[in-house]
Amino acid sequence: MIAGNVLLDVDDLKVHFRTDEGVVRAVDGVSFHIDEGETLGVVGESGSGKSVTSLAIMRLLGTSGAMAPGGAIRFGGMDLLGMSDPEMRRIRGNAIAMIYQEPMSSLNPVHTVGRQIAEVVRLHQRLDRKAADRRAVEMLELVGIPEPARRARNYPHEMSGGMRQRVMIAMALACKPRLLIADEPTTALDVTIQAQILDLMRQLQRDIGMSILFITHDLGVIAEMADRVVVMYAGRTVEEATVDDLFVKPLMPYTMGLLDSVPRVDTAGPASGKLRTIPGNVPNALMRPLGCAFEPRCGYAMDACRRQMPVLEDTGGGHMVRCHRWGDIVRKEAG
Repeated sequence: MIAGNVLLDVDDLKVHFRTDEGVVRAVDGVSFHIDEGETLGVVGESGSGKSVTSLAIMRLLGTSGAMAPGGAIRFGGMDLLGMSDPEMRRIRGNAIAMIYQEPMSSLNPVHTVGRQIAEVVRLHQRLDRKAADRRAVEMLELVGIPEPARRARNYPHEMSGGMRQRVMIAMALACKPRLLIADEPTTALDVTIQAQILDLMRQLQRDIGMSILFITHDLGVIAEMADRVVVMYAGRTVEEATVDDLFVKPLMPYTMGLLDSVPRVDTAGPASGKLRTIPGNVPNALMRPLGCAFEPRCGYAMDACRRQMPVLEDTGGGHMVRCHRWGDIVRKEAG
């Protein structure tokens, strides 16, 4: 549920990478906010800048060749980009935690899962070893792992993919963070385990009262999890709305294309027969178009779309869209 008090505010964030071919503008002016207790979904194709945005929030781009990001990231009134590394380490894993999409590559294979959870608690909560070990077992029990005391002594390879993901959630929530960043946490899981993980995250959100930044390309998951949605394309925000508004009346042709691409089980739907796709590909980040980045793939494009980048406009009720022709789309839908 949306509480109304802003917890995280990302303002005109820019993250560029130097490469041998030139500068890659991975994130090029993204703005959004997350309220206390809210779940914000971020969607878009691969290469849209979703994961780089999350890593910038966590300040985990320092050794990746990223240029100093522009813009501002404020968390609970604190300027994250202005913090020293020791100050940020006290925030990271404590007040802000992150779940990565592939747990096997995120967990250390040479340490038991219980030890890895306990290490987080000892670092941030200053508990002794025995108390931290007890907290690790409690967290494994909280995320629904059977026989948590025994499982705490397991190594990651001794667990299934679903259980490893639960371990990652336990580790992320061990310090009761105010914000959880979930970067496609269910992508590698089958649908049954995915449903269990999503149910678990909703329950833990209610119990702890945290906010969630949920990054995914799965609109079905967004419909189930999010209060509001930010749609990203080519490093920019192209639409932002409540989840109900976005699914009922999308205004950006890219968002409309994403929704049309979702497979339908009814035979009367527009996707009956062949699956619908968005033609073309995301533009090369080294050679972005002068105007709207979606113009080469857009059925609504006009000359102005090729010449000038549209601004992100508020169409009413907080529904933001970056499109020269959103008004024409509204009139067409109304007619």
